[in-house]
Formats: sequence, C-alpha cells, structure tokens
Amino acid sequence: MVTAGLAGATALGAPIGTFIGGLGGWRGTLWSVAGLGLIAMIGVSLVLRTIPTPPRITLRERLRPLHDSRIALTLLTTLFAYGGLLMVYTYIGLTLDHITKGNVGVLAGILFLWGVAATAGNLLSGRLVDRFGSREIINGALIVAAINFAALPWTSAHMGTGLVSVAIWGISGWGLNVPQQHRLVTLAPHVAPLLLALNNTALYAGLACSGLLGGIVILVIDVHYLSLVGSASIFVALVMAELAHIRIIQRASAQPRETADV
Repeated sequence: MVTAGLAGATALGAPIGTFIGGLGGWRGTLWSVAGLGLIAMIGVSLVLRTIPTPPRITLRERLRPLHDSRIALTLLTTLFAYGGLLMVYTYIGLTLDHITKGNVGVLAGILFLWGVAATAGNLLSGRLVDRFGSREIINGALIVAAINFAALPWTSAHMGTGLVSVAIWGISGWGLNVPQQHRLVTLAPHVAPLLLALNNTALYAGLACSGLLGGIVILVIDVHYLSLVGSASIFVALVMAELAHIRIIQRASAQPRETADV
C-alpha cells in the first residue's frame, strides 16, 4: 500500500508537474513541489502521533545483510531493473517525441497513463504474489519489461502502439517492486524494515545511474534506441534474480515450503 501511494503520486505528480512546467517553466514546477512539501509537513506535525525513536544503528550494521548473497543478489536485481526501467523515463520526452510532437499536454497525458498503469501493476502484483509466490512474478515482470523495451524504438513510432507500450511499461515496472520486497522480507523477517530501506536505496541508486548512463548513451546512439540499453539492463536484472533464487534453493533445501515462496 505504501508503494501504491508512491505510484499514485507519480500518476498525478509527473503529468501535473510537466503541465505546470509547460506554462511557467521549471521554476514554477519546483515552487509547486515546495508548496506541497510545506502542506505535507504541516499535516504530519498536526495529525500523526509521535513515534518513539528506534535504537541507533551504525552504517556497518545497516550494510551487514549484504553479506548474505541471497539478499545482495536480490538488491542487485532491483538496481539493474530500475536502472533500465527509469533510464527511458528520465529521457521520456525525447524517446517518445514521435508521438508527442513536442506537445507538453500530450506528454503529460502519457505520463498520467504511465502512472495509472504503475498503480494498477503495483496493486495487482500484491495479489499475484500472495497466490503464486515472488519468483514467478519477478521473472514475469522482468521478461515482459525487457521485451517491451526491446520493441519500444518501433512501437513508439505510432500513437496506438506507443500508448500500449507505455501501459505495459508501467504495469511491469511497478509490478516488480512488491515481489522484490516480499522476497527480501521472507528471507530475513527479523530485519524487514532494514531490508526494505536497502531495497529503496537500490531503486534510487538505479535511478541515479540511469540518468548518468542514459546521458552518455544518447551522445553515441539515437535517443530512440535508448530503450535497447534499458532492455539489456533489465535482462541483467533477470539473471541476478535467478542467481538469487539458486542461492535461496541451496540455503533452504531443508525448508521447501519457504523456498517455494521466494
């Protein structure tokens, strides 16, 4: 549900921010974000109860779970997957210019579609994980996302196929985070909050790397083929996910019930 809030905010925030930027420039968008942040700060201070401060955890203790290869490989899955998925998102105005024609309103509508699909994928994946376990949903989301990105240079040339690709992108991309979290929590439930924090760190590290790598790539190749690089990164994530599963099988061979879920 927390992730759904983030996806839902993306569904509204990205297109609204794009629209505001088209009207008043990027400064107007940032002032709008600052205003919303102020409102949120006031709301948190007035409505939420005080939560006791947890015991202090050193950086060494926070990184200790990385010594477990199952957890490290799962976090690498998140890093490479979102590095690929968000590489195209960072430069979406350029990669989809065939269908937006430089129209900010059309781009805002596409971002809204992406956000709605992301929210739907997030909520749907939670139910699917409960039914099938995390491995099937992780692999399925990564395979669909990789194929979709491999075809994007051609599907994005037309409005109809481009919108279908954007919807698939949102569903598979945000449908991945829930089973990733499920796998991590199942592996070490006693440090679940810490693992979820590390997963978010891996996600945002992927975002940071995607912007940098994507900026370098489009200096060398046509920006419309950027998704091919993203697809390759997602494929690496699939390899990491399967390596994580192999390590889970090796470590939990005496616990087949737990293994089946992760």
